[in-house]
Amino acid sequence: MRVLDLSSNGFRAECEARVLVGTCVTLEVPGIGPSQAYVTWRRGNRFGAKFSTTLDVSQTGCAPLPREAVLGRMLVERAEARSGGQFGHEIELRRQILNSLPMVRVPKD
Repeated sequence: MRVLDLSSNGFRAECEARVLVGTCVTLEVPGIGPSQAYVTWRRGNRFGAKFSTTLDVSQTGCAPLPREAVLGRMLVERAEARSGGQFGHEIELRRQILNSLPMVRVPKD
Protein backbone atom coordinates (compact mmCIF):
# COMPACT_ATOMS: atom_id res chain seq x y z
CA MET A 1 0.00 0.00 0.00
CA ARG A 2 1.19 3.51 -0.76
CA VAL A 3 -0.21 6.44 1.22
CA LEU A 4 -0.95 9.39 -1.09
CA ASP A 5 -2.28 11.91 1.44
CA LEU A 6 -2.38 12.05 5.22
CA SER A 7 -4.28 14.46 7.45
CA SER A 8 -5.39 14.53 11.06
CA ASN A 9 -8.77 13.12 9.98
CA GLY A 10 -7.80 10.41 7.51
CA PHE A 11 -5.72 9.31 4.58
CA ARG A 12 -5.87 8.42 0.89
CA ALA A 13 -3.94 5.43 -0.43
CA GLU A 14 -3.58 3.05 -3.32
CA CYS A 15 -3.02 -0.69 -3.21
CA GLU A 16 -3.64 -3.82 -5.24
CA ALA A 17 -5.98 -5.34 -2.63
CA ARG A 18 -9.70 -4.66 -3.08
CA VAL A 19 -10.59 -2.77 0.07
CA LEU A 20 -14.34 -2.49 0.61
CA VAL A 21 -16.13 0.65 1.79
CA GLY A 22 -16.92 0.34 5.49
CA THR A 23 -13.93 -1.91 6.21
CA CYS A 24 -11.88 -1.13 9.30
CA VAL A 25 -8.17 -0.81 8.44
CA THR A 26 -5.12 -0.08 10.55
CA LEU A 27 -2.39 2.28 9.37
CA GLU A 28 0.99 2.30 11.11
CA VAL A 29 1.60 6.06 11.35
CA PRO A 30 5.25 7.03 12.04
CA GLY A 31 5.59 8.71 15.43
CA ILE A 32 2.03 7.77 16.42
CA GLY A 33 1.70 4.01 15.95
CA PRO A 34 -1.18 1.89 14.70
CA SER A 35 -4.28 3.97 13.98
CA GLN A 36 -7.68 2.57 13.08
CA ALA A 37 -9.63 4.04 10.20
CA TYR A 38 -12.76 3.19 8.23
CA VAL A 39 -12.76 3.13 4.44
CA THR A 40 -15.20 5.79 3.21
CA TRP A 41 -14.71 5.48 -0.57
CA ARG A 42 -12.92 3.38 -3.18
CA ARG A 43 -12.26 3.94 -6.88
CA GLY A 44 -10.15 1.40 -8.71
CA ASN A 45 -7.03 0.76 -6.66
CA ARG A 46 -7.38 3.97 -4.61
CA PHE A 47 -9.35 4.47 -1.43
CA GLY A 48 -9.91 6.98 1.34
CA ALA A 49 -10.30 6.26 5.04
CA LYS A 50 -11.30 8.32 8.07
CA PHE A 51 -9.46 7.80 11.36
CA SER A 52 -11.49 6.70 14.39
CA THR A 53 -9.84 9.48 16.41
CA THR A 54 -8.21 12.70 15.25
CA LEU A 55 -4.42 12.42 14.99
CA ASP A 56 -1.78 15.01 15.79
CA VAL A 57 0.10 14.80 12.49
CA SER A 58 2.87 17.05 13.85
CA GLN A 59 4.08 13.96 15.74
CA THR A 60 4.71 12.04 12.50
CA GLY A 61 7.83 13.96 11.50
CA CYS A 62 6.44 14.14 7.97
CA ALA A 63 6.68 17.47 6.23
CA PRO A 64 3.54 18.67 4.48
CA LEU A 65 3.71 18.90 0.71
CA PRO A 66 3.62 22.33 -0.87
CA ARG A 67 0.13 23.29 -2.04
CA GLU A 68 1.35 23.28 -5.67
CA ALA A 69 2.39 19.62 -5.41
CA VAL A 70 -0.98 18.61 -3.97
CA LEU A 71 -2.86 20.55 -6.65
CA GLY A 72 -0.67 19.05 -9.36
CA ARG A 73 -1.41 15.53 -8.15
CA MET A 74 -5.15 16.26 -7.97
CA LEU A 75 -5.10 17.63 -11.54
CA VAL A 76 -3.43 14.46 -12.80
CA GLU A 77 -5.91 12.29 -10.90
CA ARG A 78 -8.80 14.34 -12.30
CA ALA A 79 -7.52 13.84 -15.85
CA GLU A 80 -7.21 10.09 -15.22
CA ALA A 81 -10.76 9.95 -13.82
CA ARG A 82 -12.14 11.84 -16.79
CA SER A 83 -10.37 9.68 -19.38
CA GLY A 84 -11.44 6.56 -17.46
CA GLY A 85 -15.10 7.58 -17.54
CA GLN A 86 -15.31 8.11 -13.76
CA PHE A 87 -17.26 11.32 -14.08
CA GLY A 88 -18.55 11.40 -10.51
CA HIS A 89 -14.99 11.15 -9.20
CA GLU A 90 -13.85 13.76 -11.73
CA ILE A 91 -16.53 16.19 -10.52
CA GLU A 92 -15.55 15.63 -6.87
CA LEU A 93 -11.87 16.26 -7.68
CA ARG A 94 -12.79 19.43 -9.58
CA ARG A 95 -14.70 20.64 -6.50
CA GLN A 96 -11.71 19.88 -4.24
CA ILE A 97 -9.32 21.66 -6.63
CA LEU A 98 -11.50 24.77 -6.83
CA ASN A 99 -11.96 24.86 -3.05
CA SER A 100 -8.20 24.70 -2.47
CA LEU A 101 -7.35 27.57 -4.84
CA PRO A 102 -6.76 30.98 -3.25
CA MET A 103 -9.84 32.63 -4.73
CA VAL A 104 -12.34 35.07 -3.33
CA ARG A 105 -15.83 35.52 -4.71
CA VAL A 106 -16.41 39.04 -5.95
CA PRO A 107 -19.97 40.33 -5.54
CA LYS A 108 -21.71 41.39 -8.75
CA ASP A 109 -22.78 44.99 -9.05
